Amino acid sequence: MPLGADHRRQGDDGVSASDRELLRLLASGLTGEGAGKRLGISVRTVRRQMAALMERLNATSRFEAGLKAAQRGWL
Repeated sequence: MPLGADHRRQGDDGVSASDRELLRLLASGLTGEGAGKRLGISVRTVRRQMAALMERLNATSRFEAGLKAAQRGWL
């Protein structure tokens, strides 16, 4: 795999398994820090992934992102 390539596989709906798992953990009530520990990633990576998801969903808060992700069937 080339250096810098996106190694996350995306499903038919365009969301990667790691993004879906992050959304699921946050929806279950974990904080960004808790979700990061479960996923084995830093809090900074969690924030970066959530910012990218919020942008894709056109959401202004994590709550709104969760709602829109559920409406799209990502959760």
